[in-house]
Amino acid sequence: MIFKEKLYRIKQCLSISVYQRKYQRQSASNAFTYIELLITLAIIAVLFVPIMQLFSNSLYSVSASQDLITATNLAKWEMERTKNLNVTNAQLEEIGDGIYPASEEEPLEMNNAKWRIVRDIMENSDPLEVRVSVYREGESPQSVVTLVTLIEDMTWEEIRPVK
Repeated sequence: MIFKEKLYRIKQCLSISVYQRKYQRQSASNAFTYIELLITLAIIAVLFVPIMQLFSNSLYSVSASQDLITATNLAKWEMERTKNLNVTNAQLEEIGDGIYPASEEEPLEMNNAKWRIVRDIMENSDPLEVRVSVYREGESPQSVVTLVTLIEDMTWEEIRPVK
């Protein structure tokens, strides 16, 4: 009986050590080597650079389109303001060119930028040509947006009631 117990314990020890060796071989073959990790990191780095450039370009595009939208809205606002002065072409020519806000005043601040609006009236044009340009303060003198419209006197020679 003792012999059987000893034999049984020896078999158990042998089977455990065989199992441990087998498990160690499997775990060692399933692990990543240093070279594999380096190759993986290199591939990730190569793919990461274009993605970051794409992200950078998209941020620039969003900023540029935001500036364009702001400048367009300011130009439309000034054009509507000019058309709604309710004056004749001769009076509008007299009013002449203008800068809004005036040079001595602080520029308009919108979307983290400072803006100036310039209105140019082309004299001796028929119909009267009005140009509105929007500039960013402190940058090159090139306008961000320029709108052009033609204004014609709307005069009534005779008003008759509708029958």
